[in-house]
Amino acid sequence: MDTSTFLKKHLDATDEEIPRLSEMAMAALTESTDFPLGTNAEERLWRYLQYPYYLGLFAQRVIHASGISKPVKEKLCHAVLQINMHLDQGQEPGPGLFSLTAWLSKNNFLKREDYLGLRRGLIWLPRLTDSYIEDLEHVLPACEGVFSHPDVQRTEAIELILMILTAKEAIGAQGKDIFDHLMSLNCLSKSLKREVCQIVVDNPIPFPRGEFEHPLETSAQEQDRLSIRFLPGNVRRRSVIWLARLGRDPHELLKRLLKPNTVRGYGGDQVASGALDLLDEKWEELDDKPRLALLRKAADLPDTAVRKRAYILGEKYKGMDFLKQSLDDKAKSLREWAKERLDRRENGEMPTIEELNMELAEELEDGDED
Repeated sequence: MDTSTFLKKHLDATDEEIPRLSEMAMAALTESTDFPLGTNAEERLWRYLQYPYYLGLFAQRVIHASGISKPVKEKLCHAVLQINMHLDQGQEPGPGLFSLTAWLSKNNFLKREDYLGLRRGLIWLPRLTDSYIEDLEHVLPACEGVFSHPDVQRTEAIELILMILTAKEAIGAQGKDIFDHLMSLNCLSKSLKREVCQIVVDNPIPFPRGEFEHPLETSAQEQDRLSIRFLPGNVRRRSVIWLARLGRDPHELLKRLLKPNTVRGYGGDQVASGALDLLDEKWEELDDKPRLALLRKAADLPDTAVRKRAYILGEKYKGMDFLKQSLDDKAKSLREWAKERLDRRENGEMPTIEELNMELAEELEDGDED
């Protein structure tokens, strides 16, 4: 066996394509790994290309290359995704999970086996690496392709959405944008989206040990792997808005979520912050008495960052009188913030609505709880 034979046997590459493919494989490995150069380096390539990680690096170059036939690209994409079904515990999947899925989807080559490989690859991504982060230009079309696939069932789609949102090694800080995109997809039903949002609101870890019933067989090691993954805080915050957009009564939702300890654990402050976003969005639709009561409840919640946002929201709609309540806040840092803020107001430094909106839209750091 040599590299040329390997490429011909597994990809049906033509004699004209093989030199170009060998060149791309060499470039992918030498630029991104510690592949040893030296005597017969090119002929050693085929041994490395049998491992998912090296094969994925190679595949990402091939799908964007001109002069390589679609059948070769298709076989390579299938190989990188589907080999994940045979990973040993701890073995790294090939990078480019979303870009390869997106290419298959765009060209109508996506199979159920690719979905299964994507799912398994997401489970076994290494925890502490940034080498897998993929751009939205790949993640979004990959999602559209998978979730519109007729062989992906409802429960499988819900599970995969949660896997994607918690796969920080693949999506980086893009969780909110991906979540908004998923919630806008026509191929997903409203009831499915509502179920996802409810899971996101209620569970910072969407796969608690022994509590989440996986639609496909999942080993104990995989369940352990998934049970440590947290949802991004900005996704939990955004899910409250989407629950209302998808049919939940805003007032009832706000009454439930703006109560102390209603949403417990990591990220509960993000859910409460999302409720404030919803109160801001629905302010004009609510009567004055209930909306003021909700605002006062928010200003009495245990999370300092949430109370601060409640005071800012109160200033936006109720002015200085509501802001003055923050002078008696239980947190010294907020009392100091309030005094400095009120001093500026008394000196004539009044904010515009746009400036207040920018403050309200600021990201809330995870774990910012008293």
